[in-house]
Amino acid sequence: MFLLLAACASAPPKPTLPPAWTQMPAAVLDTICAKLQEEGITIDNLAIAKTTQPIVTAASLRSVAHQYGKDADTSALAQIYTTAIQPMPLALNESRCAWKPIAKLDPIRDHDQLVVEISAPIPNPFARNEAGILARMTLGGHDSQWYWIPLGQKNGQWGIGIVLPLDMHD
Repeated sequence: MFLLLAACASAPPKPTLPPAWTQMPAAVLDTICAKLQEEGITIDNLAIAKTTQPIVTAASLRSVAHQYGKDADTSALAQIYTTAIQPMPLALNESRCAWKPIAKLDPIRDHDQLVVEISAPIPNPFARNEAGILARMTLGGHDSQWYWIPLGQKNGQWGIGIVLPLDMHD
């Protein structure tokens, strides 16, 4: 009987559900903007997709796992997230950054343009009580730099953590 109770007590916690936002808040966009400026990127002519993009992949989730000192085969999880995530608009009009909105990345049109794409919020399977957002900045779809934006919830309010560069470049 004791063994059964110990097994139940050690079951992993359910992942935190991501925020049920109807649009990506300007605070998230401003946080990404500040990180890019910190890295020396000029924001004046930085393009951004106007809606969240399906950029969650097995490789990007594995990079998130590495941020938390873990390693995992994330193929099945990426597939689940990709089918479950619904796109949402970004609150670009409320953002303090002078983003250049585009419908989506076009490698031909944007071949010499820095473009930011953002995922919808997803549960973080590698940390308790955390969700997050993936962001990818590319030069026309090439030479990417990926970021993880952790989200935490307390008393019904969502907070944004420090934007973490990921060790993934595609």
